[in-house]
Amino acid sequence: MAALPGGHPPGRFPRVRDSTRCKSTVQQFDGAVALLTVTGEIDFSTAPDLRDRALEVSRQGSRHLILDLAPVGFCGSSGLNALIGILRCTKETGGSLVLAAVPDRLIRLLDLTGVSQLMPAHADAAVVMSAHCATHGPAAGSSSGRHLRAAADPEGVPDVPEACGVL
Repeated sequence: MAALPGGHPPGRFPRVRDSTRCKSTVQQFDGAVALLTVTGEIDFSTAPDLRDRALEVSRQGSRHLILDLAPVGFCGSSGLNALIGILRCTKETGGSLVLAAVPDRLIRLLDLTGVSQLMPAHADAAVVMSAHCATHGPAAGSSSGRHLRAAADPEGVPDVPEACGVL
């Protein structure tokens, strides 16, 4: 078989990450809880970056992750796989993953695949913070959001999935 330009055989393309189409903003709450607001598209090229970012935040001490997905325009099977990978790793460290403001099309995907049974989803991040506070006590969360602070963007994030036994 003839190689394609760049020396890659047909059907074998290198993964090109385009993180400009998916961004996440991190806010941490009392150390144990982090709110990641995800914007853009979660697909084959952006899902690994989202997974790496979420797991880096978890490794830095925020065991309980809340993903605010309201601004997500698209989530494909790779994005679903990333969410499952994040869930597995947070569970392994005694943490949790909760989804907030999930778009209708993503709710349908979660329901069809049965993943909605694994990941709780709430109407918005404030509801999640209230639920977390009710479950873990006032020191672990607050619906007011007064103690949220922006977290630094981690640099040089290692390839986390192998370390967590995911994928």
